[in-house]
Amino acid sequence: MNLKRTLLPLILLLLLAGSARADQPRILAFVGTDTLTTTDLKIELNIMRRKGEDKATPVLPDPDQVLRRLIQNRLIVQEGYRMGLNEEFAVQNQVDEAVNARCMGALLDSVALAVPTDTPDLHTARRLAVKNYIDDLKVMHGVKVDTTLLRSLDYASSDSQVQDYLRDSEDILAEVPTGTLTVAGFSRIVRFTAFHGLEGKPDASERRDEIFHEWVAETVTIHEARRRDIRQRPTIQLYERRLERALMLEETLNILLQLDFDPTEQEIEAFYQEHLSDYMSEAKVKMESLKFSTEEDALQARDRLIKGAAMKWIKSNMDGVIQGPDPFPADFFAAGKLGLKPENAVVGHIPDPYGVPGGWVLARISEVREPAPIPLADCRDKLLRHMKSDATNSHMREIVTVLEEAVPVEIKPDAEAIVAEILAAQQGAE
Repeated sequence: MNLKRTLLPLILLLLLAGSARADQPRILAFVGTDTLTTTDLKIELNIMRRKGEDKATPVLPDPDQVLRRLIQNRLIVQEGYRMGLNEEFAVQNQVDEAVNARCMGALLDSVALAVPTDTPDLHTARRLAVKNYIDDLKVMHGVKVDTTLLRSLDYASSDSQVQDYLRDSEDILAEVPTGTLTVAGFSRIVRFTAFHGLEGKPDASERRDEIFHEWVAETVTIHEARRRDIRQRPTIQLYERRLERALMLEETLNILLQLDFDPTEQEIEAFYQEHLSDYMSEAKVKMESLKFSTEEDALQARDRLIKGAAMKWIKSNMDGVIQGPDPFPADFFAAGKLGLKPENAVVGHIPDPYGVPGGWVLARISEVREPAPIPLADCRDKLLRHMKSDATNSHMREIVTVLEEAVPVEIKPDAEAIVAEILAAQQGAE
């Protein structure tokens, strides 16, 4: 583990959603033996927002759909517990690391906050207090370090014998309250922490010492936190349960959504024909155009163009025209590249003049090449991703239907109104 390591982004969401609130959680639904409350709803909304699923729009999500998603997610988590996934390393290890970090933070925060706020250079004083506290823990818990052995570990070496020793040696490097640390054990920590390795690095010895001392500090701090039963505090317990459920949802979905996807050529062709509107080339346009010295001249010319004047006449008779090649070459352009909305990609459309280096451009669409189907060979990869997504969604719907039929769900009569109230309050706060 590593204090500097970034934990799951989800942890931050849970910290945010799990902060102390003055309002009392209200019950929304009973799902089997679980009770869903407004606290669960706020966690779900934070996750949705973080994933970008409810972007800032004036339209509120449908309360009954949000409530349904909340219930379905709990059904999936319950299925994960029935499968025993909470005992799997993928869940347990992440929970343990996150909770250990939380316990360490609680312990060290208490040390830092014990420094009086009127202390000069408060930040430095608090850092020193934490350092001294950890040093005292090392002494109290009898930490012993073979400093000579530590200095001899040459992680920068490219010598195969040196690297074999670092990887395999059972020589004891340190004794800590939780046991012993061997050279091989420390080398695994180094490989995990220094992702690109230390071989050939000029600062390898400094990084070696930094990683070692950080590991010792974390080890004694976690040991002390366990000795003080910090993990049993109600706030830590609540945090642990919420985190475990969030990880269980992720892990259970990873397993439930595994499916064989090997469509035949006939199925691919049939899907392509069924969804042909999704695989059309963009409309292309040709533009006749002129460049003017000023925006005023361009706007006056646009007014005459709208009234029926020809572009050639404007070029010869109106003020401010910059003579030379037309700003737009005589090629077709994708309408989107010109910032044109699909409904404006029609012959005769005249966009507002726009500024360019040295002047203003006035243009009119002279020809349109209508959208056409993209050949299957050119969009095959995109289409296969589309097919797999559809198959996964269909599989998910089947799973949820089975779970909904197997587990009793009771929604409180005022649940949707409460969800709508919270949705409106959160949007109003943005």
